[in-house]
Amino acid sequence: MKLNRIMLLICLISLVTTHSAYADCSDRRKPGMDWSGCKKTNKILDEQNFTGSRFDDAILTSSVLDESNFTRASLVKADFTRASFVGSLFVNADMTKSVGYRANFNRATLTNTSMTKSEFFRAGFENAIISDVDWSRAELGRVDFTEAKLKNVSFEFSNLSRVTFKQTSIDNVDFRMAYTYRTHFEGTDLRKAVNLGQIQVEMACGNAATRLPEGMWQPDSWPCSE
Repeated sequence: MKLNRIMLLICLISLVTTHSAYADCSDRRKPGMDWSGCKKTNKILDEQNFTGSRFDDAILTSSVLDESNFTRASLVKADFTRASFVGSLFVNADMTKSVGYRANFNRATLTNTSMTKSEFFRAGFENAIISDVDWSRAELGRVDFTEAKLKNVSFEFSNLSRVTFKQTSIDNVDFRMAYTYRTHFEGTDLRKAVNLGQIQVEMACGNAATRLPEGMWQPDSWPCSE
């Protein structure tokens, strides 16, 4: 009899937990909501106020979240594959270990946000404003930062292979131990870059319009061949 009661209690707890998770994923879009672990693929969620909301482990694949506010939002381990965040705002947000293959963050603003250990292969950040962001130990192969404004950003130990920094504004951006194979610095002023070594420059691509920090020189391999 005691065993049966225990089993019944376990079943009731399971049902309540399942219902709660389902109810959370069904919550209306509003500040402070919790969509952690929810699957929101191919959704139109643009121009929303998600201030203080949670998207931890959420799947937002191919959804449109343009012009939305993610101030103080938690998006740890969220999946942004092919999602769109054009013109969206991220302030004091946490995107640690998030994944954004081919995601579109063009014209987005990211301030005081954690992006460490994230993966954004082939993502777009054209004309984005990115400041006070920890983007260390990340996989950023082929990301496009064309004409973006980067200030106080850390790329320590990150993979920046074939990343595009063409005409990107770089101010106090830390490249310590970053992998810069075929990274594109054409037309970029790197004089305010931090911890950028000559070997990293030799591996990268640039042209006559690229400005290097004092004491560094343009390699004979510049400009890179197609």
